[in-house]
Amino acid sequence: MEEPVLYVIGDSTVSSFNDPYYYPRYGYGTKLENYFHSIKIVNLALSGRSSKSYKEEENYKAVFQNIKPNDFLMIGFGHNDEKSDDPLRFTDASKPLEDKNSFAYSLYENYIKRALDKGAIPILCTPICRVDLKDDYTKNSAHITPNGDYKEAILKLGRNKNITVLDLTSATKNQYMGLGHLEAMKFHATIAGKYASDGHIVPDLATVDTTHLNAYGAKNVAYFIATLLKDTDCPLKEYLKPQLVEPKESRDLLPNPAYKVRVYSPPKLEEYQPKSHFKTLTFGWYGTAFGDCGGIPDEEEQGFVAKEVEEGIFHVGQTGPSIKGKISLISDGLAFCFRRIDAQDNFILSATARILHTSNTKQAGFGLMLRDDCYICQKASTEIITSNFLATGLVTTDVTMSPIFYREQAELHKEEPLLNYLYQEGDTAALKIERVGQSMTMSLIYKGASYSKVYVDFDLLAIDHTSFYVGMFATRGTVVEFSNVDFQITGKSQGA
Repeated sequence: MEEPVLYVIGDSTVSSFNDPYYYPRYGYGTKLENYFHSIKIVNLALSGRSSKSYKEEENYKAVFQNIKPNDFLMIGFGHNDEKSDDPLRFTDASKPLEDKNSFAYSLYENYIKRALDKGAIPILCTPICRVDLKDDYTKNSAHITPNGDYKEAILKLGRNKNITVLDLTSATKNQYMGLGHLEAMKFHATIAGKYASDGHIVPDLATVDTTHLNAYGAKNVAYFIATLLKDTDCPLKEYLKPQLVEPKESRDLLPNPAYKVRVYSPPKLEEYQPKSHFKTLTFGWYGTAFGDCGGIPDEEEQGFVAKEVEEGIFHVGQTGPSIKGKISLISDGLAFCFRRIDAQDNFILSATARILHTSNTKQAGFGLMLRDDCYICQKASTEIITSNFLATGLVTTDVTMSPIFYREQAELHKEEPLLNYLYQEGDTAALKIERVGQSMTMSLIYKGASYSKVYVDFDLLAIDHTSFYVGMFATRGTVVEFSNVDFQITGKSQGA
């Protein structure tokens, strides 16, 4: 008899990660193998998705192309369904099953019904609690929102359709309330470590991620799943291991062995006295150059410029006796006219770019960029900067270029399509970045063609844990005039 498969789908509290954090993120789907035997576990959860947005993913197609009779489908959504600021993900827990905008309808029609039609057995999990720093689990931390109670919506759906429900909301709520938030934090990812007085590296509690689990927390929730399942009549319980070993802090709470403390100081913008080629006129905008720039970036002979030449008109880039800076596989060096924004702010930045100068060389580029960190005229020879960013614009190779690109964990990624020519002087482009919660939309119109890419749950807090930096950049023999610059704060993100 063919071994059954347990397919696991859901959001970031379920999915796998590859983090450089002190306590990296782990979804509970990655730790289920500790409690099951004689069944294949396939975790297809994706960070940042809701029951509404997940059905647009290839992983969704893969589930229902492959699931067969007597397989199982474990469903763990809710965190992102409650994001009422994001129409691509929001579903309403207050509305009934019959309403197509409801959380219950989305779960039933897109997952439960399709699994049953395939002869598979669906299992619903209510969302785990976020750690509440005031130990108040009467509101959003326990998914009780102005648009309904997401745990109760799942429980009601399970009762109405006779589907097994594992109440992880109550399990984590009761545990966290009993422990208090300082102990509950130990189950959650922590971005940074810091040096203690004895020289050892310890977790920096100011950087605890109150939504996402670490390895210990993921195993803890997997243990809850196993123990809750044991008390149901769901056939999946037949595949539980005979001994369910509860995770222990001493054994399971282990820091990332490759973690290194990063020394970073956010720019002291209130003290910044820029040279003439980095001066701005509009409050909130600043000019700089940093990274792999072939010398001290603010020295005039280096050719970097990031200034506002008249109100609302910015010249950004590099030109001079020799080309400097780069966007390469191993490092970045660029001119950047930027704003610092709170990591909780939703925003829109748009601009028109006109190329004033280009050296038609590889590793050059321009556009709008959203970054984790920023530096004031950093001396390139002392540090290679390869931190996370998203960019909409153009970046060149030898004789081709790519629109929209990003760097993540030091690796540069270029989105398709590849354009078989290089940008020229006089070319124009319309550029836009929009942030709504965890969704970052990068848009570009160039030579009549439109390009767009949405990045969900992209990590922009690995270095600077409280701010983002957004603005206009150009580098390596390219100087661009940015006009029609429009920046707006559009509200507060509802978080992860």
